[in-house]
Amino acid sequence: MTGAAAHSDGVAERTAQAPPLLRIHLLGGFRTERGDGARTVERWSRPGARTLVKLLAVTPGHQLHRERVMAVCWPNAELAPALRSLRVALHTARHALEPELAPRAASAYLIGDGALLRLAPDRVWIDTDHAESLAERALTTGSVPELAAALAAFTGEPLPDDPYAPWAEPCRERLTELRRRVRTALAAARLAEDDVAGAVRTARRALADAPADEGAHRVLIEAYLRQGLRGRAVRQYERCAAALEDELGAGPGPRTRRLHRAALRDPEPAAPGQPVEDETGAQADAARVRLAWAASLERSGRYGEAARTLREALASYERHGERDDCVLTAARLAEVLCRSATAEQARATLRRHAPTSRTPALVTGTHHMARAMVGFYAGAYDEALTAARLAQEASTAVPGTAGQALRARALAQQSICLSLAGDLDQAVALAGRALAPAETCGDPALLANVLSVLRENACRAGRLDDALAHGRRALTLAERAGRPTATAFERANLAELHLRRGEHAEAEQLSCSAVELAEPFGAAALAFALVALARVRMHTDPPTAAALLDRAEECARDSDHHQASDEVERARGELADRLAGRGTGAG
Repeated sequence: MTGAAAHSDGVAERTAQAPPLLRIHLLGGFRTERGDGARTVERWSRPGARTLVKLLAVTPGHQLHRERVMAVCWPNAELAPALRSLRVALHTARHALEPELAPRAASAYLIGDGALLRLAPDRVWIDTDHAESLAERALTTGSVPELAAALAAFTGEPLPDDPYAPWAEPCRERLTELRRRVRTALAAARLAEDDVAGAVRTARRALADAPADEGAHRVLIEAYLRQGLRGRAVRQYERCAAALEDELGAGPGPRTRRLHRAALRDPEPAAPGQPVEDETGAQADAARVRLAWAASLERSGRYGEAARTLREALASYERHGERDDCVLTAARLAEVLCRSATAEQARATLRRHAPTSRTPALVTGTHHMARAMVGFYAGAYDEALTAARLAQEASTAVPGTAGQALRARALAQQSICLSLAGDLDQAVALAGRALAPAETCGDPALLANVLSVLRENACRAGRLDDALAHGRRALTLAERAGRPTATAFERANLAELHLRRGEHAEAEQLSCSAVELAEPFGAAALAFALVALARVRMHTDPPTAAALLDRAEECARDSDHHQASDEVERARGELADRLAGRGTGAG
């Protein structure tokens, strides 16, 4: 056989043989493996290549435009450097997945199709897709074996290596919510089959992950009723009500309240399979699910989606005449709107759903707190201060953690307004009073907010060491709470503190990371981050600093954030002073 013939036969043999299946694992950590046992790269030489594969894996349809990939992976790069980085990442990723890939050969797994990049659907298996498919089918059938198999497919936390990456957040939230639904459905299905012990065990595990999962609470309440444990059922209802109030600011739905009444009234166990659902109750539960989902969206900085979800919940409550729920949901919507739309839209929402003298104190206080936030964003600090005082007053009638949280927020907001108005002594006193209730609540996001106010007050008073201590703790808590916009804000403020202390390397690193984190969200978070980076660059590259402030001004204007606009103007003045001083010195 000639060499040419042998080469031809080898090509034909490889072409005829289908490439082995590539398995991509995102649950419990990123890894890849091949169906033929061939090793893929374990330690990727370029993080951008690894991110590229993960980004395609979490995207529905597993394909993206090249420009979108560049925007996510290299958000601050100009077009030409971003294109070079993309080419290098593609080359690295393809050879990581196929170490045997010949030069210039096409990849079997990572395919370029014109402007699109995609994972080959018939050659790539992804564990999250598999888990989602099993879960959706199991939720449809309600079968215990299928639900148990679906739950077992969730083998770990989604993308634990990328806890703050905005591109990972939608996938993480979707899978976390789906796993919660499967676990709760499994608990209910086991109870329906009279496996009371299994139902209780599964429901308790669900509540360990999601304390405000009303469905899991219902399973436990009904399980206790079936065993004649009325006291335990009542206590479980009380835990359910407290968890819902803490997380959603709402009470249990009709189905849960009906079980509670049965526990209080009926000494006999509830009959197995007793129907407890009606259309109104199901719709109320759906509205509460929307509230929980909106809270998750807001935490991750996806304010536009959160606003849409809250509008849907508000419309549902309006249809059913649930006045208190309308006031509460409108308040939450207004706080989101002042971040994603305009202060006037937020004010209009609050006017349409104002509390009355019969409105519960928690709902009334939440309404006033929303008014304070809207006024603050609009630069109406007197209006914000008055509303925050009303929220504090309402908090005195709210028991438990919910009252403590409302009080901490109200005091912190008053402190911010007074500090901006120049009354630093009173601002410091109020922020100090906010710290204890914030610590009591155990909510890292709330405590981070209070510490951020303490940092700002200490900074204004010239106590830079105290400010740095508060700022570092606030940053740690914002990161723990999984709030990327708050994390970016705290990094930006820490950068400015380090700059004031003459620590330029730390300031550069923190301000750059703040801009990178805030970039996908834009708005006020990005404005503050850009201002921090501009202040760092004033010392080394004034033209770049001026360009950064131009971008910051645009972000502040788009977000309708008065304080961000003021900060941009102050930074422009600092840059002008520095240039004037430098010019005089050079002359």
